[in-house]
Amino acid sequence: MSIVYNVIYISARLVFLFAFCLFSIKGDVSSMIINPNVVTLSNEELAAIEEAEPATIGHFRNFGFNNAPLFISLPGKRFTGRAVTVRLASNDSTLLHKVTEMVGPGDVLVIDRAGDQQYAALGGVVSWALHVSGVEGVIVDGAATDIEEIREMGLAVLYRRLSAITTRLFGLDGEINTTVSCCGVTINPGDIIVADENGFVALPADEAAAVCKKAIEIQNAEPGKKNRIAKGEHMADVTRAGALIKEYFEKNAK
Repeated sequence: MSIVYNVIYISARLVFLFAFCLFSIKGDVSSMIINPNVVTLSNEELAAIEEAEPATIGHFRNFGFNNAPLFISLPGKRFTGRAVTVRLASNDSTLLHKVTEMVGPGDVLVIDRAGDQQYAALGGVVSWALHVSGVEGVIVDGAATDIEEIREMGLAVLYRRLSAITTRLFGLDGEINTTVSCCGVTINPGDIIVADENGFVALPADEAAAVCKKAIEIQNAEPGKKNRIAKGEHMADVTRAGALIKEYFEKNAK
């Protein structure tokens, strides 16, 4: 009799625990937030800085860069635009479908997967909707799938990995245009994203023009330096390295 009683008691406790956990999880994650896009720089202002490269900005700036490895769907492609953010904290991609109608030319869609690397949120049909929208590019801090299809349509996507298992439509949670974390970078809606196959940098909108113009000036000076090296000058003489070495030894001469 005591054995039957114990079985009934344990079963009841397990049912109660399962119901409690289910209720708790549902209460925590079942929320949707949809905010309007934050328009900072105009498309004309973006066009003036679109030649800036992330790696050139990395010559003089140390923060805002992804610190996780990324792959790109279109090698050699660079894209610049205003961040439109979406956060998918589970394998529910309902709001990713919604945000496809909120982006367009001048926008970069940034997808925060809240650490998940298993479920691919970005596949062929969603990518096609984004491609039709005219979005500049997409960054997903997680998995993508249907990569060959994405390449063929010409959509620029930076992604962490590929996966054959996908997110689903549950209509439970997600956030559009809130502050997100992507590849170790905090990104606000309206931040300016500069991206290519080397990675990306997120810039506050009020700093982006000055930062990008400085990068473009550096890029414009590079052909002249290469020509000097091709004509026989040593690289250390073309750059500041030679002067710095000379200065060091002069200061430390005994």
